[in-house]
Amino acid sequence: MRRTALGLAAGILFVGCASRSAQAPPPPYTGPLDFPDEGAEDFFDRQRIVATYEGHSFAFDAVLQKRGNELTLLGLTPFGSRAFVVTQKGAAVSFQTYVGTSLPFPPQYMLIDVHRVFFPHVGSGDAVASPGEHTFSSDGEAVTETWRDGRDSERTFARADGRPPGRIVIHYDGTMDEESGHPHHVVLNNGWYGYRLDITTVSHKQL
Repeated sequence: MRRTALGLAAGILFVGCASRSAQAPPPPYTGPLDFPDEGAEDFFDRQRIVATYEGHSFAFDAVLQKRGNELTLLGLTPFGSRAFVVTQKGAAVSFQTYVGTSLPFPPQYMLIDVHRVFFPHVGSGDAVASPGEHTFSSDGEAVTETWRDGRDSERTFARADGRPPGRIVIHYDGTMDEESGHPHHVVLNNGWYGYRLDITTVSHKQL
């Protein structure tokens, strides 16, 4: 992947398809995109993101909003203007860029990481009742959640068929407030494609 393309991908929030090798590109990035039901919390987050890939880090700001069956991810330039917006309405995903360069991967790849981090998965409700590790299957993936003090402290994903090998590991550190349980700081290590995301929620508002 060209360095300019990688820089754009990182600066546009979740670098979901960063290739490890141009000669042997990884398989397509699959994962959860089922939209949360209408009962899920609506929210508006301001975030600070640090994306790291192959020893290079990129920091930027973003806005993430969930309202009803619509999810909006807005990436900002260093000047505070819009870099891109990706929107999910039900099952439909749309993308618009304002920086004159197209994405080097499908926009839904970014939303897959959003869903992995911020939304519950099939089986998650059973984990709330008791602390410890809870493993379940979802869309061909083995998902393990570790619950402590009534909240999810770690979430891991592994493909049941081992393609690609390795795990995606998400650590949750603290909450914005006890009522929402919304995570304050999240670290996502994607062992499938070799990137890391440090996501700090600067402000969280329930809608």
